[in-house]
Amino acid sequence: MGRKSEAVDANQTAVSLSPKDAVAHINLGISLHEIGILDEAEASHNQAIALKPDYAEAHYNLGITLTELGKLDEALASYNHATVLKPDYVEAYNNLGVTFEKIGRLDDALANYNHAIALNPDYAEAYSNLGVTLEKLGRLDEALVRYNQAILLKPDVPEAHYNLGNKLKELRRWDQALACYTQAIALKPDFAEAHNNMCNTLQEMGRLDEAQSSFTQAIALKSNFTEAFWNLHGIQNSIKSAEYWIDKCLEVDGKHLNAKLAKAALRFYQGDRNFFDKLMQSDLKQNPQARSFSWVFNLPNLPELHFNKFNFFDAIVKKSIVSKPFYEFGVWRASSFKYLIKVFKKGYGFDTFTGLPEDWGRENGSVAQKKGKYTSDGNVSKIKGREFIVGRFEDTLPIFFSETRPIASVINFDADLYSSTICALNFSKQVMDCDTILIFDEFIMNEGWEQDEFKALNEFCCFYNFSYEVIAISFFTKQVAVKLIGI
Repeated sequence: MGRKSEAVDANQTAVSLSPKDAVAHINLGISLHEIGILDEAEASHNQAIALKPDYAEAHYNLGITLTELGKLDEALASYNHATVLKPDYVEAYNNLGVTFEKIGRLDDALANYNHAIALNPDYAEAYSNLGVTLEKLGRLDEALVRYNQAILLKPDVPEAHYNLGNKLKELRRWDQALACYTQAIALKPDFAEAHNNMCNTLQEMGRLDEAQSSFTQAIALKSNFTEAFWNLHGIQNSIKSAEYWIDKCLEVDGKHLNAKLAKAALRFYQGDRNFFDKLMQSDLKQNPQARSFSWVFNLPNLPELHFNKFNFFDAIVKKSIVSKPFYEFGVWRASSFKYLIKVFKKGYGFDTFTGLPEDWGRENGSVAQKKGKYTSDGNVSKIKGREFIVGRFEDTLPIFFSETRPIASVINFDADLYSSTICALNFSKQVMDCDTILIFDEFIMNEGWEQDEFKALNEFCCFYNFSYEVIAISFFTKQVAVKLIGI
């Protein structure tokens, strides 16, 4: 009935009346867990086990509490003990999978989910969790299949809709993702994480007022939700309002790295460089974000600062000649293209529509995005006023630019890779003039950003003896806009 405090009182009475009853202790442990008193919940479960060492459910519930406490190795031991005592304990195998996933042992997680499904082929939660692990292993098509299986088996599991929504959001299938989050929230109105990711989706769709409202709802449900505070700063229109949400994030978690770094940048923009100077004297000075700040803050003029993609585009539109067409290299699902075409009426888009032509970037020693990432499965959007040129840049650009093309108002470089960006820059030079604004979508903030679009622009300018002025940046979306000097 949701009357959790009364449940605790009742179970405490049961324990006092029958102190050697293991079931009473486990029920008390469950009710204490429900109201967040985890240390006492752990003690109750341990007492149940002391009274009845072969009580599989006690070991299982102890594992749940230990997981919540962050004692993951101990949780694994508890779940394993439960499966030894009860070999067909499907929920324990499922939770073993969840715990293995949390510590990064994805193959072990996969094995336990599959074992749970073998024991119960209709176990929707295991299919949903299996999808998450498959996604982390890069087996995206299989992940989508498992998410859909989970929903077919049990349409009323909010986590299944949430997980499918996360995958669809990553694929930029915004409308479908939004529908999944909406369904997850309908099934579980207090699902703060679903509210948060629905907000992110609304933000990506340019529906910023709705996103702000939904983020507020997520925080109302979970007052210490640092991710929601962090995301809220990314839909603001002013430095002051962005700093307000960064401060809220730091109030909850003073060690939140991204918030600490962002605080330094926001203070610098308001004339206070103390935070930034301390940052550059710390071990974080080689952090990719700190390196990005350092590059921006050492420019001759401090560029305009924006926080979300659409406000960034709006600011660039005001500086551009809208009677000229725009060009975009890297279209994918065409979300940026659709936004820009409303203003410029005519646009040229270049993409393979089959994803990255090679691996891109490295994080923590491994490939960040694999070849084929960002595919639209060959699907090309149908948009009025557009002309899409499909194929690899090195194949299509020589042919396209062999004819005289109209000078660009704006060129949006969203190809990510150095090789693709330098190719696009060299061939599109003929449609640039001193008024053309070049936007780079992944210019700063990433690990190794100096080796991607940044490197391509600087090599391009060096070869043609150009320089450039940075007119706008967004640390949150990693965008940079420049105008060429000397062209």
